Amino acid sequence: MAENSVNNVDQIRDLIFGSQIKEFEARFAQMEKALSETERALNKQIQDVSAKIQRETERALEVLEKKIDNLTASTQKERNKLRELIDTTDEALQTQITAQKEEFSTKLKVLKESIEDEQRKLADDMEAMRRELEAHLSENLSAMGNDKLSRDMMAQLLLDVAMRIQGTDVSAVLSEGNKAENAKQ
Repeated sequence: MAENSVNNVDQIRDLIFGSQIKEFEARFAQMEKALSETERALNKQIQDVSAKIQRETERALEVLEKKIDNLTASTQKERNKLRELIDTTDEALQTQITAQKEEFSTKLKVLKESIEDEQRKLADDMEAMRRELEAHLSENLSAMGNDKLSRDMMAQLLLDVAMRIQGTDVSAVLSEGNKAENAKQ
């Protein structure tokens, strides 16, 4: 009998709330269907947006990679140009230094030869002057003979030797000295 009473209660409930429950169930079913369709639509939109973002990201990455490759290539070209410029400049400087070194060596050699020639000439001139002085001293000493050498004669003789060493003539200096004394008077 308990079962009967439960069935009776269900029947009573169906009679009282039957049409409302069916309406609620129909509404819930519609809402569930609408919610499922909205969920499917949202999922589709999310997938579409995600795919679009993925494609745009991939395109942007490709563009960035191309730019990076271009920058790398141009940087490498600039490095190569700079290396070539440095090498060319270095070669030019080395050539110029070598040329200047050779020029300096040549000038130094010529200068050394010139100095050596001048030294030989001076040595020859000094030797000739020494011989001339010896001859002159010898001549003056023999001319004096056995006479006593006076201070004036000795001064004259030494002045004559000094003037010859300087390459000037004693008579020219004496004549200039006489002219200067005559001008003062």
